[in-house]
Amino acid sequence: MVTAVTGANGYVGGVICAALGPETVRLVRRPAGPADVAWSFGDNPTEVFRARGVTRVVHAAWDMKASRLAELEAGCVAGSRVLLEAALAAGAAFTFISTISAFEGARSAYGKAKLQVERMVLAAGGNVLRPGLVYGDGEGGMFGSLRKTVGKARLIPLIGDGSAPQYLLHEKVLARAVLADFDGVVTVADPAPVPFRELLLRIAAEEGRQVRLVPVPWQVFYAGFWGAEILGLRLGFKSDSVLSLIFQNPAPDFGPMRRLGIGRS
Repeated sequence: MVTAVTGANGYVGGVICAALGPETVRLVRRPAGPADVAWSFGDNPTEVFRARGVTRVVHAAWDMKASRLAELEAGCVAGSRVLLEAALAAGAAFTFISTISAFEGARSAYGKAKLQVERMVLAAGGNVLRPGLVYGDGEGGMFGSLRKTVGKARLIPLIGDGSAPQYLLHEKVLARAVLADFDGVVTVADPAPVPFRELLLRIAAEEGRQVRLVPVPWQVFYAGFWGAEILGLRLGFKSDSVLSLIFQNPAPDFGPMRRLGIGRS
C-alpha cells in the first residue's frame, strides 16, 4: 500500500507520516525531498497518484490561518473536493482527518467547514477520523501553542471560567487510529474530558512553573481577536478558535474507537 498524505509538514501530518513509514508520498506546499510533492488546495494531483501508485490518500491539510466560513469554503472545502475527486479518479481510498470540533450544531467556522468536507467524503465512500487535541513530544499544534504560552508568562488570562472540556489525544493513539481498518466516522481521543483550567495547570506543572490563571469572559477574547483580524493582524490565536474551545461537542461518540481497540494511551 502506498499512501499519500496532505499537510505532511504540519504537526498532525508529521505524526501520520511517521506512523505510515518511508513509502509515504508527502503532499506539501514547499517540497524538500524526493518523497515530497508540491500541492496546495485547488491542485489536482490525479496524475501524481497514478504515477506513484497511490492506493490511499490521508487528507490532513488545512488552512489554519483562515477564520471565516466563507474563506474556508472557498479554500479548504473546495480544495478538498478537488483532492477527493483526484483520489477517486486514481482508484485510491480516502481518509479525512477532521476534528472533534466538527459536529451537528458546531458554532465555529472551523467545525462547520470540516463537517462539510466530512459529508462529501462519506458520500463518496471515504472514511473520517475526528481527533481530539493532539499532544506528545512534538511542539506543534494547539497543544504546542498552549505549552509555549504557559512557558512564557506567570500571569495567564483564562478564556472563560476554565470549565470548557478538552479531549486529549496522544500522538501514539493517533498513529494507531490512522493504521486501523475502519469505516465511517471514528472520534479518537481520551473519553475523559479535562477542563481547560486543569489542562493549563497540568502543563505548568510539567514545565516546573508556578502560574496564576485570571478568568476573562470568552466574549472579550473573541471580540479582541476578531478586531485584530479585521485590521489584518495575526496574533497566533484566532477568534474562531475561541468558539472551538468554548463550544465543544457536548456528547462525542467514542463507541467506534472502543470497538476498534485504539483508545489506549
